[in-house]
Amino acid sequence: MALPKIEYPAYKIFVQSLDREISFRPFLVKEEKILLMAKEGKDGDSIRTAVSQIINNCALEPIDVENLPLFDIEMIFLKLRAKSVGENVKLSFHCKNMVDDVECGENTDYMLNLDKVKYEIPEGHESKVRITEKLGIKLKYPTLGNIPIGEREEYELMLESLINNIEYVFDGEQVYKLTDATEQEQVDFIESLNQESMDRIERFFNTSPKVILQDDVQCKKCGYQHKLHAENLLDFFI
Repeated sequence: MALPKIEYPAYKIFVQSLDREISFRPFLVKEEKILLMAKEGKDGDSIRTAVSQIINNCALEPIDVENLPLFDIEMIFLKLRAKSVGENVKLSFHCKNMVDDVECGENTDYMLNLDKVKYEIPEGHESKVRITEKLGIKLKYPTLGNIPIGEREEYELMLESLINNIEYVFDGEQVYKLTDATEQEQVDFIESLNQESMDRIERFFNTSPKVILQDDVQCKKCGYQHKLHAENLLDFFI
C-alpha cells in the first residue's frame, strides 16, 4: 500500500520583473540536499544550477527561472528560505563606534529577519541608453542564463557580459537584435563604444533594482544604535 502524500501550504511571492505574485511551496529535504551539495562543490556554476533547480522545484506554476533577473532570483530564494527554515538568521556585527577616540570593537550577535528584505529601485533608472543622437541600445538585466562562465581574460568576460545584456540596438525607427548579427559584428559594435557610452551603460547596472535589508542594531557594549544596510544577501546562504 502506497504511503500517504504530505501536503504543504502554498506561499505567494511578489516577483518584481513580472509585476505579479507567484505561488511556491517551501523547501523539502530534497532541496536542502541540492543546496548542501552545491555548497560542498564551492564553485559558482554548481551554486547557480542549484538555486535554479530549487526555485523550479518549489514553483507551483510555470516560471522561466533562467531568464529571471538576478535580483528576483535572490528575493525568491530568501523568501523561500524564510518560509522553509525560518525568517530569523543569527549573524554577528563588529561595532566601529568611536568611544573616547577608541573604536568600541565589540562583536554583537543579532537576528537578521528575512521578512524585512525588500526591493530597492533607484529613481531615474532607465534601460535605454543613448549612444548618439540617433543611435541607442536597450539593456536587460543579468540572469542565471546569461552570466559568462569559465575562466577567461577579464576583457573577454566583459565583452560577453555586455553582448548578453543588450536586448537590441535602435536607430530611428529601426531595431536591430544582436542575436541576428555575427559574433564578430557583436564584438566590433561593443569595441566601437566610447567611454561616455560605457559610463551610461555602467550606470544602468549600478542603478538596477536590488534586494536589500535595512535594520537597527544596538551594540551590547557601548549602546550605539547602528543602521545596518545589507546587500548581496544570498551570500549568507550559498
